[in-house]
Order: sequence, then C-alpha cells, then structure tokens
Amino acid sequence: MAPSRMNSTSRLGIGSGKLVVTSMVLIAAILAGVTVWHHWSKGYASIAYWGAANGENIRYAPAVQLKTSGKTFDISMGRGLVHFRQALIEDASFTEVTTEESAQPNWTHEVIFSWPEKTDATIVLFDLNKGLLGLSDHPKVLVAKPEPTASGLTTFFEDVTSTASR
Repeated sequence: MAPSRMNSTSRLGIGSGKLVVTSMVLIAAILAGVTVWHHWSKGYASIAYWGAANGENIRYAPAVQLKTSGKTFDISMGRGLVHFRQALIEDASFTEVTTEESAQPNWTHEVIFSWPEKTDATIVLFDLNKGLLGLSDHPKVLVAKPEPTASGLTTFFEDVTSTASR
C-alpha cells in the first residue's frame, strides 16, 4: 500500500509544479503588459506636445545648457538632471493652460538639449514666477502642476547654477 500512495503523491506534486510555473509565467506576462501600458500612458500627452524628435532630445541628448540672466551654464552632468528630464516627459507634471493663464509669459530660463553631431536642438523655455514652460517654436504653453513640480523646477535651477558657479 505504501508504494501506491507514493506514486499518487509524486504524480500530484509534478502536475501541480507545472501548474504553478505556468501560472507564474502567465501572471508575469500580464503584469509586464500592464507596466508597458502604464508607462506609455504616462507620457502620451507630453509626447503629443513635445513631438517625437523633441521628446528624444529631452530624454537622451548628451549636451544640456541652461541660459539665465545672460549667463550660460553647462548642466550636462548636473545633479538631478535625470529627474528633470523625466519630469518634462511625464503627463502628470504639466497641463496645457488657457490663454489668460499664459498671457505674456516672462521667460527667465532656457534649457537647450542638443547632440554634438546634429544641428537641431530642443529649446524649452521657463517662466518660474508663473510656473509656465513651453517650446521656443511652439505656440502652446504648459503649466507645471502640481505645486511640487513648479517648486522642484526652481530648486533644480538654483542648484545647477550654484554648482556651476563654483
């Protein structure tokens, strides 16, 4: 009797092991699909605003300069640049503004994303007092929302200019 119990237990163990592995692979595939969809949807509106070429420059361009108050700073290796780039391409950071909100922005900062071997660059303009930003060659303006994004931009610019000045 002992051998027959052993055979039924071992068959059950092998079968349930395959079921567990198959279930894990299926769950992993579903979660991977959800992750891809989630990240794609986070940047859909911003890519519609920036465009593919500008979005690529913002995300990957190796040369990044900040112009403010008549001075130019190389911030290509600036602390926080990765997070700054990510904030620019995430939908949750910005919304399109109405005409009244964006009336006469006072662009105080300009960030230039460029590649050494390419002639085109992406120039993003900032009005930190109103929390506005826009492309130099695009008529629509965005507003930094929620508040932590607007104050984060101010902090980032202060940090990179003080570090570059030393």
